[in-house]
Amino acid sequence: MKAGSPDVEGAVQELCHGCGYIVLEDFFPADLVAAARDEIYRLVEQEPNRTSHFYGDKENRAQARVWNLPAKSDLFRRLCADERMLAIMRPILGEDLMLSSFAANVLHPGAQAQEPHVDYPYWDLHARDRWPRALNASYHLAVESVIPLDEFTVENGATAIAPGSQKLARWPDPETFAANHIRVTMRPGSLLLFPALMWHAGQTNQSGASRAALLGSYTIKSIKPIEDWSRCVDRDEACGYAKAMQDLLGLHYPYPAVMDGLPGRSSEGARSSQSILAKVED
Repeated sequence: MKAGSPDVEGAVQELCHGCGYIVLEDFFPADLVAAARDEIYRLVEQEPNRTSHFYGDKENRAQARVWNLPAKSDLFRRLCADERMLAIMRPILGEDLMLSSFAANVLHPGAQAQEPHVDYPYWDLHARDRWPRALNASYHLAVESVIPLDEFTVENGATAIAPGSQKLARWPDPETFAANHIRVTMRPGSLLLFPALMWHAGQTNQSGASRAALLGSYTIKSIKPIEDWSRCVDRDEACGYAKAMQDLLGLHYPYPAVMDGLPGRSSEGARSSQSILAKVED
């Protein structure tokens, strides 16, 4: 699918009721993507030994993660708040959707494949007895974005996904995943979107070069984010962010709150004057 002005309704139908993923080619400007790539590889050197999940229990030095990107550069705020992308997510997650995480993943040569999995907030679906019995995919709690900063190829570990699996609302079984997955190859600056319930897994980097991607997780506003923006983002700096970015980080959303400390009112939380950005007496 080409970028330009995406067919929002067609994209929403494909994500929720169709194959469960879309790839928008050349979605982001090449200069912005190149600058973001340079910054990620700089941060990987500056912040070593950050790793991630779903690579098993063994230490994996060939894989690196850089967290809290909105606080680290306006480059990343521009990418994670792209209005064309959010226009696709809003009908799925609601007008007040929030950013749950925006991080970079880097697979160095030799990085091993992930286990097939679903993403937050469904991470613990393997413990099904701890989840609501009637959990289903009638509506989605989260949508994931992947922005390649290097070309995604089969050789360097392009993400594997199982089309249609977002409708199952259960943990992947390896045999079914192996029989039904496809590999998503794409150019730098493309955009891959899929619901968090999609079965997927990064694959082994068998090339001689690293490959990097920006990973975004967007949720309905009542889901607790993966990254605690109230502590990750400097409050004084965040006051200078665009209002749309503040809203995406939930900085005007007061919950969880000490309810005894809030003024008596019936106004909805997102419109409250009480927010993370408000000055608080120590």
